[in-house]
Amino acid sequence: MKKVKFALTALTVVFGITAAVASTSAPLCSSLPQYWRSTDGNFYPAGIEGYDYVCEGSVIYNCTYYFDTNSGTYRPCKYGKLLWLR
Repeated sequence: MKKVKFALTALTVVFGITAAVASTSAPLCSSLPQYWRSTDGNFYPAGIEGYDYVCEGSVIYNCTYYFDTNSGTYRPCKYGKLLWLR
């Protein structure tokens, strides 16, 4: 009986640690400043989604990017075709 109780206690501790690690994920890229990539390969601020631009269409295109401070590169965030509203 003590072995079963110990196993259940150990399992509970492992699940608790796993849940704590899983709940501390990185922020969503949509909450970070968005950039668009021009045809010359440079990145520029995209503005406010729904006001300055929208991302529509298929998932083939990268609509906006965010700057990853850890790697120092721009990474895709939202997919679709970038349509300017203003």
